[in-house]
This record gives sequence, structure tokens and C-alpha cells, in this order.
Amino acid sequence: MATFETMAETKTSDGHKVVGVVQRSKAKTVHFIRHAEGTHNEAALKEGRAAYAKIEHLDARLTDLGKQQCATLKATKHGIEKEAQLVVVSPLARAIQTATLTIDQVEGVPWVALECVRERAGAHPCDRRRCVSELKGEYPNISFDAIKDEKDVYFDSLGEEREPNDLMADRGRELFSWLKDRPETNIVVVTHSAFLLCLFNEAMQAAPETAKWFENCELRSVFLEL
Repeated sequence: MATFETMAETKTSDGHKVVGVVQRSKAKTVHFIRHAEGTHNEAALKEGRAAYAKIEHLDARLTDLGKQQCATLKATKHGIEKEAQLVVVSPLARAIQTATLTIDQVEGVPWVALECVRERAGAHPCDRRRCVSELKGEYPNISFDAIKDEKDVYFDSLGEEREPNDLMADRGRELFSWLKDRPETNIVVVTHSAFLLCLFNEAMQAAPETAKWFENCELRSVFLEL
């Protein structure tokens, strides 16, 4: 299981400042971003969770508000792309859109789509991945080579059931294993709320204030010791 220190400073009860430190040779700085508001999120605010089952939200895209959220994050994130050596994205459209609208693509910095950072799969059309060939055509600057299945075989394998937490936690550990084998030490990961909640609470040891639910387009940066 991965351990981490947040990049934020904390204070003791007597007001002394404490900064978490990890051994740099073993640590990676990872900036986790939840996608901005998607059409399914907007619909759920009006209709409840039943909106997630509607086919009109298949691989949901960002709303106008979601795009505004991206612009706000881009203006306030202090240029993390200037330090980032790798950008990892979920293969779902709302995560890819969030990444492209908030992070400038820098020559020599790879962008990689990973199946293991997708949202909880199964039953909800908004969480279904489109065919890899379609994604490659729409996003030619992102590598989809790590995704082995052209169609969303994993989603279909779940039938009408939603993916359980233990399988999502396995995907979180798969992400950590993949990151451990990468040479980059400063990484952006753009992903989803349910996956992040499971990642921070079941696949790693995280403090409660860090492991809580991510809001749309929220950024949290951590040191991971893998």
C-alpha cells in the first residue's frame, strides 16, 4: 500500500509549523484532479441519480460550467504543467477535456490514457468508454496504447451491476505499480470522484481531510512513497 505526505503545511496545537518530509529518491509528486462538471452531473442535480442511467449522457462531456471550472483552475494552479513530466488521463471524455483545458501540452511530456484510472464502471452510460479508435481520432496527442481492448469489454463484463470497491481498489494499486515503474517523479493524474475516494481510502493510507470526496475540478497534490 502506498503512503504519502501532503504538500500542505500543518500546525501543532501550540502554533508551531510542521512540514511533512519524505525521502525524495523514493517519492513522486502526484497532482490528482477530478474532472470538471459533466452533463451527467448537471442532470443529476435536477433529476437525481436516475440521470446517470440515461443514454444521452453516454461518455458524458463537459458542460459550459465545467469548461469555466477548467479555466478557473488553469488560472490558479500555478503552472503545474511546467514541472509535470507526465500527464495521465482517464479514457473518459470528461477527464480528457478537463486535462486539455487546464494543462498546456509541453513538448517532450507524454500524455497517457490508462484504463485503471477510469470512473466506477458498469450500468451507467456516462461511465462507458468509447472505442479506442474513436478516441485516438479525437485526441491524437494522447497515447491510448496502454488500453488493450478496442471496445469497453470491462464495462460489459459487469452487466447491470456497478463495479465494487474492491475491484476499484485493485485498479488503484495497479496505478501505483505503473507509476512506480515510470522514471518521472512529477505527475498529473486527471480522473474521477468515486475512483479517487476509493484510491485515497482503500488503496493508500491517507489522512481524513485528504481522503474526503473531491469536488468537480478540484486539485490535490501529494507526495507518494511507492
